[in-house]
Amino acid sequence: NVSLQFIQVLQRAGFDPQAMPSFLEKLLDQARYSTRPPEILLTHPLPESRLADARNRANQMRPVVVQSSADFYFAKARALGMYNSGRNQLTSDLLDQWSKGNVRQQHAAQYGRALQAMEASKYDEARKTLQPLLSAEPNNAWYLDLATDIDLGQKRANDAINRLKNARDLRVNPVLQLNLANAYLQGGQPKAAETILNRYTFSHKDDGNGWDLLAQAEAALNNRDQELAARAESYALAGRLDQAISLLSSASAQAKLGSQQQARYDARIDQLRQLQERFKPYTKM
Repeated sequence: NVSLQFIQVLQRAGFDPQAMPSFLEKLLDQARYSTRPPEILLTHPLPESRLADARNRANQMRPVVVQSSADFYFAKARALGMYNSGRNQLTSDLLDQWSKGNVRQQHAAQYGRALQAMEASKYDEARKTLQPLLSAEPNNAWYLDLATDIDLGQKRANDAINRLKNARDLRVNPVLQLNLANAYLQGGQPKAAETILNRYTFSHKDDGNGWDLLAQAEAALNNRDQELAARAESYALAGRLDQAISLLSSASAQAKLGSQQQARYDARIDQLRQLQERFKPYTKM
């Protein structure tokens, strides 16, 4: 039984075995209240009996109390505050609850309030709320990320650039690298952004944000073929291979005949066509 094996793995790894039935219950809830169930349930049906069995097995094991990390609370605050929908929102009640909790929750509550102010375009309030956290931990990536958003919201791109250039973890933190590239773009320095983004997309080929920003940088530099090639990669990541191939074909036509750049575009077209052939049987299902 896969569910039993997974529960046992969770327990042996020091995690809460109740996480398995909790996860299955969330999947069932999504299926109940949605016209289209989660993708996994289309190929792996989840009857109520399986959930009951998983819950029963988990109840027989010793419960484990797992303390949520500071990163968890920051991520939750950012996700609910910036990408919310329906019931999933960063509410004042949740922030009040966190403010009465442990230190990690208290910091997340203050971060969340700064985030709410920033989302409401109350940039001065957001900056004032965030500043004590940033002063205490100037290299905290969550605080730097939000401070950058506030800088850019107030059209202070140079402040954002200086803040990020001096960040201790810039070389190893991809979020800070993307933020710096975006700050350069907002500050009218597309060449500096292009330099960062060429390195970034080489190391993080599966990040559509990097390709989108690179396309913007190339457009600002009037590098039409490179802009098209970057947009093609975004389409390819989304599985829209026909559009990706079309854009790369246009990029190849605009590149210098016989150049290394043109050869690179043509080689990428061949790769995407091979992917099309490989996935063709599944598109007919």
